[in-house]
Amino acid sequence: MSATFVESTDGKRQLCYLSYGYSLKRKNKKGSEYWICVKSQATATSCSDLSVTVRDKHTHVPDETDKQILEIQQNLKRKDIDESVPIDHIIEEAFHAINN
Repeated sequence: MSATFVESTDGKRQLCYLSYGYSLKRKNKKGSEYWICVKSQATATSCSDLSVTVRDKHTHVPDETDKQILEIQQNLKRKDIDESVPIDHIIEEAFHAINN
């Protein structure tokens, strides 16, 4: 399974792999990236080919909804910036899309 990336609420890139979320800790000299789980101390390394190696066990179950929430927040933020409609309308539209 390959890795995907989403933007966190503070605008930083976040790794999503096997329904776990990771924040970037550092970039290594050879191009790989070192990540730490957002909910535990589990770590992972990603390579430019999107392969991921997880080094530690997680102390929690995977949660796909975390990724979905970040994607919804990212889309709402983008719509608020790009569209000239009231924020209430954007949120109501997103709420209806989720529930249908």
